[in-house]
Amino acid sequence: MKRRIEIIIALVLCCVSMIYSQSFSLEDILEDIYNELSEEGEVPLEEVQEELLELASYPINLNQTTADELSKLRFLSDEQIDAILLYQYQHPFQDIYELQLIDCLKDYEIRNMLPFVEVKGERLEAKGKDMYFREVFHYAKHEMTLRMDARNIEDFEGDPMYGKLRYRFNYRNRVQAGVTAMMAAGDGRLAMGDRWDYGGYIQLKDIGPMKTIVAGNYQASFGYGLVVGSPFKRGKSAYIQSTATTDEGLKKYSSVGNSYNYFHGVGATARVSRWADVSAFYSLRKGKEEAWNHVVGVNATGRWNRLKVGVTAVETIEATSSQFRERSQASYSLEVKRREASGVMGVNARWNMGKVDIWGEVATSHGNKWGVGVITGVRYRPISDVNLLAIYRYYSPEFDNVYANSLCSWSRMKDEHGGYLGLEYNRLRNWQLSAFGDVWKTGFETMAQADFIPQKDYRMHTRFRVKRKDEKDTYSLRWNMVYEFGQWKMKTQADGNMVQAEGEWTYGWSVLQDVEYRFADVPIVLQLRAQAFDAREWNNRVYIYENDVLYAYAIPFVYGLGGRFWLNARYKINDIFSVYLRVSETIYQSAWAMEHDKKGSRTDVHALLRVKL
Repeated sequence: MKRRIEIIIALVLCCVSMIYSQSFSLEDILEDIYNELSEEGEVPLEEVQEELLELASYPINLNQTTADELSKLRFLSDEQIDAILLYQYQHPFQDIYELQLIDCLKDYEIRNMLPFVEVKGERLEAKGKDMYFREVFHYAKHEMTLRMDARNIEDFEGDPMYGKLRYRFNYRNRVQAGVTAMMAAGDGRLAMGDRWDYGGYIQLKDIGPMKTIVAGNYQASFGYGLVVGSPFKRGKSAYIQSTATTDEGLKKYSSVGNSYNYFHGVGATARVSRWADVSAFYSLRKGKEEAWNHVVGVNATGRWNRLKVGVTAVETIEATSSQFRERSQASYSLEVKRREASGVMGVNARWNMGKVDIWGEVATSHGNKWGVGVITGVRYRPISDVNLLAIYRYYSPEFDNVYANSLCSWSRMKDEHGGYLGLEYNRLRNWQLSAFGDVWKTGFETMAQADFIPQKDYRMHTRFRVKRKDEKDTYSLRWNMVYEFGQWKMKTQADGNMVQAEGEWTYGWSVLQDVEYRFADVPIVLQLRAQAFDAREWNNRVYIYENDVLYAYAIPFVYGLGGRFWLNARYKINDIFSVYLRVSETIYQSAWAMEHDKKGSRTDVHALLRVKL
């Protein structure tokens, strides 16, 4: 009898493998992540893409993985990660397609996991094994990319050239290092030296008792984002697993910029015991008006069976200084004019009880005034195909923390309280239904979404959203259909919105068609988009995800009356060299352009050379 059961399971897995045999590109996964997390604005997909590419090079062994590793797959929830680890503990994976035996994993989530996971027995190299420099440098992978852009050629006053040079070193995701140099486009007011920005990092994983060591540019995320959160914000989404912020700890930051998205200094996480980790980090960055920001943070996290508790504290000292020269001396001295200190401390906890998952965080900030922030949520899964999520949040007017990043309706997490309720329903064949409602003291937002996936090469998506914010009522609708046949992939999408502001209704829409062709005999991929739009008022602008060259995904908005076109080309010359090219053009209707003092067109050119060893 047991043998018959094993044969039946093997046959089922073979059928499943045939269903999932189609290769889904990284672009598809990134677009899904963006569409699930954001309606508008920027999402740091560059960092997400780099993480996924690293995982594709060194896939996660499902029989040796940890919660920290699985959390890198952004589309997985804490519940799904726990379910994978429980399955691994009870009976190790024999085949990758056993993932479909885990109830809380849906078909599209398994599809997205396949490029980044594998099944092996015991690894030859256990985690924490001593490394030898000869081995590290011999088996490491190197990558260098050179990107050059010509941005807004017709409309840019000054030098439109933008450049970025990146070098990456990676040994089995345990030893990583990188350097980035970026040249911003000049507007005529910046000197050549002011247009350059540099950054770099070194990251070590699983070195003896040290879980993570990072130096240079890095990110920190603990708890649920009230003290310090990842820039990869889990916004309001119809997908429940995408809404709650996850604990990512310390990790490298490979880009450069002047935002609060990263720290610059050193940090480390140590395993105190099997059940506890301790982290500490320090950062020194130059802020505005000759100010230097000193940041010191600590975290302690403990796990006991189904309970996880963490304590995090961050202190920031901003020192404003100026340089002056004494007449009698040729050297410069440093005079500190002002020091301001502020800090935040929080406690977070999560308790999993099978079908019920309770989590939350309480934080207090101190500066000029004391403030309080609270976020708590309950996820309930009564049956395998139904998920419910309720979240309450409160951020006092005095709560002020630039490093916080969690569920909120504004750009800053302060002076807000509200409640969120989400639902996922997947009991209908080939359908995935989801919805959420969110209410805060000055507005509300609700969204319903339906995905129809009858077969592997065809899927359809519909989303309707209603939002009241900034004394505006916005109604938006999105519909798209993706279908594939042979070497062709097509996507048709329509967006529309209505906005009521100051008693006046305005309308906007966009229609686009994507065509992708993969040559059979040569490693060339071509992607083409043709788009028409009519969004004559600023409130009616439409944000739409666009593919770009490697590490450069864009989420631009269309505004005005006209059309937009872009062409992407990728050519893998050999295993070492790859070339990426993108040309985009936006053409405005002449009367609208003249009325709004805009030129009739805008052209951008992006080119990238990738060298991988």
